[in-house]
Amino acid sequence: MTKLKRILIAAMALSSWARAASLAELKDMAAKSAEREVAALISVTCTETMEATKVNRKNKTEERRRQTFDYLVLVDTEGGELAITESRIEQGKAKNATPEPLLATTGFATMLLIFHPYYQNSFEFSDLGSAEEGGRQWRRLGFEFRPGQRSPSVLRSGAREYPLAWKGELLLDEKTGQVASIHAGLGSQLEEVGLEHLEATVRFGAQARLETAEWLPTEAVIDLETRHQHWHNVHTFGGYKRFEVSTTETQEAPKKP
Repeated sequence: MTKLKRILIAAMALSSWARAASLAELKDMAAKSAEREVAALISVTCTETMEATKVNRKNKTEERRRQTFDYLVLVDTEGGELAITESRIEQGKAKNATPEPLLATTGFATMLLIFHPYYQNSFEFSDLGSAEEGGRQWRRLGFEFRPGQRSPSVLRSGAREYPLAWKGELLLDEKTGQVASIHAGLGSQLEEVGLEHLEATVRFGAQARLETAEWLPTEAVIDLETRHQHWHNVHTFGGYKRFEVSTTETQEAPKKP
């Protein structure tokens, strides 16, 4: 190898290294992406379809149920707190006609809150290099819940709530801050309620129907096992449209004496 070629290769390597974002920059990008998603979600409505499947120990389907909802996210920041509420109204449901879902899995459309500035200090982050998915290059960012911190997700069992200690990774576009997917599992088992396994994958994409093509959740796949039961739920989100509130004001003519 000639001296000139060695210099060119070294220069190319240095240039590539200089373009790579640091862990701090990746965290900042993920935080901004989370803030953008929250801002976008509260301005739109969509259709959520959930297919809940109960399987046996031989991985055979025992029961399956499909439901469709009008989906809306509400945010409350009163007192410096960040509270997210999901509104899910089932479509075409007649009174006393449809039983409850096999397993209600909600809150996964807002899983990017893990990287929101309000929750980011609750997690330890790591740079896992790069990966290719969907014909694009992404940066891999790992995360792990810090015990004792506030979690953006809870498991409700009866009257009690259990914070979830997520551990996993996301794929992030280091140029745009767009998140392709989040894959997370339960960092610690909740033996008290018999939970042995909980894993979730959430995918995101551009919504062409919106004029600014926001990057929003498209799918959430949840797999959950207890000592005796196993559920596999798939949520799909689509048909995003602007959330509009219209009011009508009427004035009555003064009555004649």
